[in-house]
Amino acid sequence: PQPLLPLPSSAAAAQQLDELLADLGHMESKLAVAGQGAGMPAEPSLDNMLGSLTRDLQELGITAAPTGVCAACHKPIAGKVLTALGKTWHPKHFACTRCGQELGGCPFFERGDLPYCEEDYHQAFSPRCAYCASPIREKVLMALDRTWHPEHFFCAHCGKVFGDDGFHEQNGKPYCRQDFLAMFAPKCQGCERPVTDGYLSALKGVWHTECFVCAECLSSFANGSFFELEGRPYCELHFH
Repeated sequence: PQPLLPLPSSAAAAQQLDELLADLGHMESKLAVAGQGAGMPAEPSLDNMLGSLTRDLQELGITAAPTGVCAACHKPIAGKVLTALGKTWHPKHFACTRCGQELGGCPFFERGDLPYCEEDYHQAFSPRCAYCASPIREKVLMALDRTWHPEHFFCAHCGKVFGDDGFHEQNGKPYCRQDFLAMFAPKCQGCERPVTDGYLSALKGVWHTECFVCAECLSSFANGSFFELEGRPYCELHFH
């Protein structure tokens, strides 16, 4: 899949506005709890500070009214807002689900309605190469019921990438035609080269038709009859 990009807010809200408002609100809550424990009312100064800050920002053309609720912390967003995955986020809270890296302004991937950085997405969800076991980030080659990097699908014996001849499989491994025949094809009893087609069976082995000749005079057997001596074929003349 192609990475996505979060959409930043078009309004240039004050830098760290959300953090400041959150800090003020948090401090106010702590003082209120402390005041209740001591039997004393909380000082109203924080309310005044918050209200004053809001008015000052409005005079500068910056609204401090909530622009949404953060999908991560579920708190109102008063400053910069980031839109992604159909939700709104505090920019610092839009982060990779696995490693926590902030994703604002960076490409990201989505899985199960959750954001991931590119590295963690591929590590968690991309298919693995049958040769190197690392994630396949781009082109995937399917062969032998497994997935491969295209550059890693090569002959298990000589290491050459397969050309137009394709490949042959043996014991779950791919081989080029030359190595497959050399390693696994039956061998001619006459020349010991691989036998692929045009062969005959005789003397408990296979032969190229042109190799099944008299071991002495190298003549073919015209009438199809031959004589055997120590596993080799002979014509009638040279057998006696």
